[in-house]
Amino acid sequence: MSANIEIIPPGNEKFILPVPPEFSRIGPWLSAISLLLFAVASCVALAYSSELPIWAWAPFLFTAFGSILGFLYELWLIATFRPYQLFHSATGIFIQSVRAANLPFVFGSVYVAFCILTFPRPAIAIYLIIVAGFLAGMLWVVLLFQRPPRLAAILFLLGLVGQLSLVSYSTSLPAEPMTKWLLVGTAVTLFATVVAGSETPERSTVFHLLAIASVVLLLLAYQRIEDKAAYFPQFAFSEAWIPAVPFLRRWMALVLGVIAGLIIGFYFIPKTWNVARSVLASATWPFFYLIVAGGLQVPRPERLSVLYRGKEDQLKRLKVLPYHVAHSRNLSYPISVPCLDEALTLKVHAYGYLTRLVEYVFAIGSEANRLFPFANIHVPLRDKPRMEPWSDGSHYWPRWLLRRIYIPSFGWFQIESGVRGPGIQSTPDSAVEAYQQGQLLAYLVEYGIAGPFIEAIEPTSPSGTTRFKMDFRFLEAYETKPDYERYGGVAYIEIDDSYQQLALCSVSDVGSSREIPVDPNDAAFRHAEDVILASLYFYVVSGKHLAEIHMGLNLVEVAMFNSFDAKRRWDHPVRLMLFPHLYAHELAEELTTQNLLEDGAVFPQIFATTNSELMRHLNDRFSEYQLGRDEDFEHREAVLLAGRAGAKLEDVLPRSSLVWEKEYFSIWNEYATTIVNATYADDATVRADECVQSLFANLSSLFPRELPARYAKFKTRSGLSRFIADTMHHLIIRHEVYGTTGVRLALDPRINKVQVPKDGGPSAIDEWRSLACVAMATSRVRYTKLLINFSNVFADLENRSLEIECRKAHNQLKSRLAQLEEKFNEDGIDNYDSLRLLPSELDIGAGY
Repeated sequence: MSANIEIIPPGNEKFILPVPPEFSRIGPWLSAISLLLFAVASCVALAYSSELPIWAWAPFLFTAFGSILGFLYELWLIATFRPYQLFHSATGIFIQSVRAANLPFVFGSVYVAFCILTFPRPAIAIYLIIVAGFLAGMLWVVLLFQRPPRLAAILFLLGLVGQLSLVSYSTSLPAEPMTKWLLVGTAVTLFATVVAGSETPERSTVFHLLAIASVVLLLLAYQRIEDKAAYFPQFAFSEAWIPAVPFLRRWMALVLGVIAGLIIGFYFIPKTWNVARSVLASATWPFFYLIVAGGLQVPRPERLSVLYRGKEDQLKRLKVLPYHVAHSRNLSYPISVPCLDEALTLKVHAYGYLTRLVEYVFAIGSEANRLFPFANIHVPLRDKPRMEPWSDGSHYWPRWLLRRIYIPSFGWFQIESGVRGPGIQSTPDSAVEAYQQGQLLAYLVEYGIAGPFIEAIEPTSPSGTTRFKMDFRFLEAYETKPDYERYGGVAYIEIDDSYQQLALCSVSDVGSSREIPVDPNDAAFRHAEDVILASLYFYVVSGKHLAEIHMGLNLVEVAMFNSFDAKRRWDHPVRLMLFPHLYAHELAEELTTQNLLEDGAVFPQIFATTNSELMRHLNDRFSEYQLGRDEDFEHREAVLLAGRAGAKLEDVLPRSSLVWEKEYFSIWNEYATTIVNATYADDATVRADECVQSLFANLSSLFPRELPARYAKFKTRSGLSRFIADTMHHLIIRHEVYGTTGVRLALDPRINKVQVPKDGGPSAIDEWRSLACVAMATSRVRYTKLLINFSNVFADLENRSLEIECRKAHNQLKSRLAQLEEKFNEDGIDNYDSLRLLPSELDIGAGY
């Protein structure tokens, strides 16, 4: 006998969408027709009670609103061939939320009517109305923000008991029993609607029929009471129903009760507040990122002589201080990375509106992070709304990032960049396939994001094939927040010659030396894979992108400024070659980094480490950083070709990112070599250039490790050219790899988590949205494109013949990039799936 239970392997369930329930053809029609009847009954009751005070006809107003909305929605679903698929879309979820939010108003208004009908005396009625409002407030919290069925059932049951008690003990209702029985019927049928539920069209139909009965019974009770008003003259349907209590005071009592219910509900059911908080955060914080990323654009770098005109006397050497001294705001742990002692240089201040806007926006962001962060790291994960296991994040994408707004004096703000439009960039199909096969780590190594992290293992494996390892065990030393796993682990990789691609062999989990072979169906493998992937992105975003590119290469700009600008030599060709790629770099570093690292700010929200451990990690990464490490192409290629003497990388791994990176590098190197050779007749003239030698001295003092030997201490033309080419490559290509193409995968919660929950569940919604916003602001800012003409910067050269040579080199650079674009579009390799960058996608300047 074969088993009839299918066990879904870990990982595969993330790609299985919930199957919409199927209903009979008649069921949805019955539900819609019953809603129409409910709407008619509510409107008739509203018309018949229009002469009564507001508390009397309010229940009918709310039932009319809910039934009309429900009828139109369910009829639309039938018309679009999705009968009773109530939660089929974001719009449907919103409509259902509105309907759920309307229920407490229905029940609360009925409770208030019962209080006034049964005990109209001021001394008692006020307190009863407060209790009714309290129940309504609690119901609103529970139904709209959490919907725990047991608690909702208890609240509805308390409401029923309260209604029956009011009717039983009332001395103000007519002596004849019919009115009381009508009110009892109203309470019972109203409660029965909750018991019936609306999970299926049939149950929904019963719900509506019971609701119709409740409306009719309440209206009949009103009619009988009105006919017998002479039996209790103290009751009157007028606003002066309690002469001793002003009209507004009873509504103040109701509001007081509702507020008390909201506060108690949010306070004692933490997840309800965190669901509401998530909605508020999503409605506010993404607007901040729209302003940051959607409008800051400089057409092209202005000439330095224009930026400095009339301000030459203000050009002075820049000083650096440890980061925690220069930027101590809300920073509890010292970061020792050097940075400017002033926020911005004279050069950046010259950009005017851009500078002012960034300063203003980030000052607001800092305060907002203290009062209302996007994700509250102090709330346990169990109390936060979580994503569905199958969610790719698209339906949680912040709506602000899809809008276009106009701000006076600053213009239009819109997220325009992105290979596939302004929304979420879909995960490449090849990456999803690699994950399903347990090969995502190998994919990331081969296609660029993780390429620099591997080293060859000696000796080779028993099969004779060289193995590589990507070792993150050093990250295990950093403590993480209570709900999250530590970073760390090791991945072991080989080259699969039959497919000419890298293949993951095994992984080791945090704190273990045991190798777990690749098995997509093994939960232990999937857990270790999750942790290693999270460790990779943690290092890429915080170590590579922030510490090395923004914090590290900002020091290159400081060294350039002190070596050239402060000496009034901004006309130097070496300065002008790198200026377009660093022209406002400190704008990002000195302002935005501060808002990433403050206590409770963005990085502590999206990463698993505690705030102090995150800062320690940044110190460690910078202390071991050597300028140009990723551009040591000779070493990176030697690693991949270990044990393959005489082989060519193009033959072994033809789709490796290193192959196409080298093509880009040859363009940068040709450009730099041409201009350097045109500037210097020989190596001796390079050594005699005081500015260039000062640049080397400044860089050597700013970075903890010696500059690579291939730079020859800037004493040769080839060494200087290599430094310029390497720096261009890192600012243009590696910044794009770490900050843009990698985002396509990092934002897919099905295959990646930047922090891994210990309970094995999916990511928290707020943390994912915070990651989405900061990743978008990193990867989708409207930077100036590389393919624009930026040869204007060479107009500052005093030597006209050298200017002509530099402009020729610039034009040759653009020509070769155009040829490379054509080649990459015609060689049969899918650029998007392989994360290969096209020249038209690249930016000039790694940030501003």
